[in-house]
Amino acid sequence: MNTELEDRPTSTGMRLRLVWRASRKAPSGLAQARERLRQSADAWTLEDRAAVGEFLQAQIARQQSDDGSGSWLEHLTAALDYRSWHEFGVERHQHGRWVPATGPASGGERVLALSVPLFAAASSHYASAGSPHAPRLVTLDEAFAGVDDDSRAKCLGLLSAFDLDVVMTSEREWACYPQVPGIAIAQLSRIDEVAAVLVTRWEWDGTRRRRREDPVRYAPQDAPGLEEPEPLWS
Repeated sequence: MNTELEDRPTSTGMRLRLVWRASRKAPSGLAQARERLRQSADAWTLEDRAAVGEFLQAQIARQQSDDGSGSWLEHLTAALDYRSWHEFGVERHQHGRWVPATGPASGGERVLALSVPLFAAASSHYASAGSPHAPRLVTLDEAFAGVDDDSRAKCLGLLSAFDLDVVMTSEREWACYPQVPGIAIAQLSRIDEVAAVLVTRWEWDGTRRRRREDPVRYAPQDAPGLEEPEPLWS
């Protein structure tokens, strides 16, 4: 994910990265135990072995105390799941150093700081597909609501930069920005007490929005050159 972020900085020049760090709910003594676990066990002293053993035993005992109905295997699985001791943090590069992305920032920068790592996660996941032609689908519901036009344009442009295929619903967003190279739009309109929805189709090619007609559906007997297929049985 950090490779994806490094390869695709935002149009504002914002650089982001993810860090894997101890969470605020991490057990006491995690930093010392983790430092020892980074070393080869062959290099441990008796003191190191005792310290790591005490740390892990404390996690198992706490899990047993919190869950009296669980099995021994369930207790071990939960107690030694180091992922629950950590969290991902987002940092941005500012004034020559990395600082928390949750610091003072404009509304648009906060949206980018939240959205860009998610795009990087999706792109990194899809990169594991066995085929370069596999779909890279992302679905968004009322995305970027309450964000100014400039920030929405940058976010939508980043979807293209990450080579993601997006399907989005919105009350007002048409995504017709120069940063978006192309998008198909279906505008839905309805009137109360009318059991129907009008679909108006448009296309944006990066520079201009054009009205498009609905796809034509031919019945087999109306389509030129097509005939009714012969039944497989009679």
